[in-house]
Amino acid sequence: MKSYIVVRDQIEGIHHYPSAPKEVEFLRHMHRHVFHVTFRIEVRHANREMEFIIVKRHLKHTIHNFMRERSSSAFSCEMFAEHVIHQMGQKLEAQDREMMCSVFEDGENGAEVYYP
Repeated sequence: MKSYIVVRDQIEGIHHYPSAPKEVEFLRHMHRHVFHVTFRIEVRHANREMEFIIVKRHLKHTIHNFMRERSSSAFSCEMFAEHVIHQMGQKLEAQDREMMCSVFEDGENGAEVYYP
């Protein structure tokens, strides 16, 4: 049996997709989203090996730093999720655990990235 804990947060951000296909060329311009971020990490026992509140604080810090550095740039949901997994793996010293991050634009469309 495998167990995971899951934390969620959201953040407002601005990005663009410079090479967007003609059908959605409006995405080439800066536009705003509320990015909904979910982070899941494997735990090895069922008695609070990792505390939700601490993990969520790390997630909040990670996504705020990402947005501070990358807002108004050309980033994808996949890139955002990869960054979260990399940073959270380091902060939690958990590079040897399964992790997943999803990033959705306005809670509608997005990406899921799995590690490993």
